[in-house]
Amino acid sequence: MGLFSNIIEFGMNGDLSDSVKTKIRLGNILNVTLIIIISFYAIISGLVIPEVLPYCLYGLAAYLLILLISYFGLNLLSRFLMAIMPALVIGMLHAVIMQEGDSVIKEVYAFQIVGSLLAFSLFDNKRVQFWLPAFIISVIPLISIYQLNDYFDIAFDNSTFQQAWIRNTVLFGALLLGGFLFIFLQRLNQKEFNKAMDLTNQFAEENKRATEKEKELEESLGKLEKAQQEEKKRAWATKGLAEIGSILRGEEDLKVLTEKIIAFVVKYLDANQGALFLLEDENKEDLHLALKSGYAFNRKKHLNRKVNLGEGLVGQCYLEKDYIYLTEVPENYITITSGLGDANPRSILITPMIVNDDVYGIFEIASFNTFEQYQIEFMLEMGENIAMQLNSIKTNEKTKYLLAEMQEQSQQLHSQEEEMRQNMEELQATQEQQERQERDLRAELDVVKREKEKLEREIQELKK
Repeated sequence: MGLFSNIIEFGMNGDLSDSVKTKIRLGNILNVTLIIIISFYAIISGLVIPEVLPYCLYGLAAYLLILLISYFGLNLLSRFLMAIMPALVIGMLHAVIMQEGDSVIKEVYAFQIVGSLLAFSLFDNKRVQFWLPAFIISVIPLISIYQLNDYFDIAFDNSTFQQAWIRNTVLFGALLLGGFLFIFLQRLNQKEFNKAMDLTNQFAEENKRATEKEKELEESLGKLEKAQQEEKKRAWATKGLAEIGSILRGEEDLKVLTEKIIAFVVKYLDANQGALFLLEDENKEDLHLALKSGYAFNRKKHLNRKVNLGEGLVGQCYLEKDYIYLTEVPENYITITSGLGDANPRSILITPMIVNDDVYGIFEIASFNTFEQYQIEFMLEMGENIAMQLNSIKTNEKTKYLLAEMQEQSQQLHSQEEEMRQNMEELQATQEQQERQERDLRAELDVVKREKEKLEREIQELKK
């Protein structure tokens, strides 16, 4: 089995395709089979028809030569010779066995026909440059058997060949070769079928992978588009916060600041109308929200608008400390005035300005469009920034007020101190004057006292 396996692998090359390797292997198997058959016929010829033996040996030598050519890797040549040699060898033996006046021997002729079909099994259909010449050469002995018989013209007694067992032996060879062709073609077809099935399965698998890959790409593209949209929204919010930050840093006057803020917000949201309310908390007994600025509002109508805490949507937003978003705006709640007249908005967005859980103000934005969630989140974040700035402004204003009050008190204290100093100086001067007067009085008293004593002495002397 080792030798047979090695012979079958003659002519194999790693660069060959699987189908070509299959044909080479089956060609080598066919060659070995024909060597065995021709050797068997040579033995029979040597025993019963010695005149045919040399031609059997010629055929054996031809098959061995083809095997040697295959061994050296000349695959196309060995297969081409293998495709024509059986028909030529059998045709030669047929022409030698036939005697003058004999008709064709059916068993041998059938053997020839089978041999002429080998070209179709050893070459693919697309290799027409090989199988067509091989088939034509193989058919020549079939159609010129009588001419070949005349060419060889070997006279001998072929009556032995008329025996049934010899004819059956030839027929067996034809059947063996035909069976080999049948099995060969069936195996080849099975391989091609398996290959086609493999290709179909491979195509289906690749199609499945391609579909999955396409799905993955679509998902990746969807994720990328979503990420791009999210990045676009983040960039939009970042730009808006930067611009509102610039407005907050560039203005300290509260009235001007609120007007700039509401104008920017309405335009940046592509809205149509807006109002900004701030908490008035100076009087703890009268906390309320006051309209500080509006965009596209009827200013005369809303100039002194005041909203109590919990009153309406604005007041409710203050108490809940969360945004209110309406897409079904109540009739006559608010109208947007344009060149075409008054119309109800499509949506209302009310957001608080919160920092440290304290509400400093409320935005009320009306639009003919709807608001996206990222726009609402932008309003909340911007509201926090504005609340911090308003808190800072209020703190600064309170600080300024306290400083002014302290300065006024300081000035008052200074004035009082100066007045007290002057009073003290006047008091001191008065005290000094009183002291001088007291000294003068004491001096006068001393004079009076001395005069009195003098008078008393004089009176005493007069009494004496």
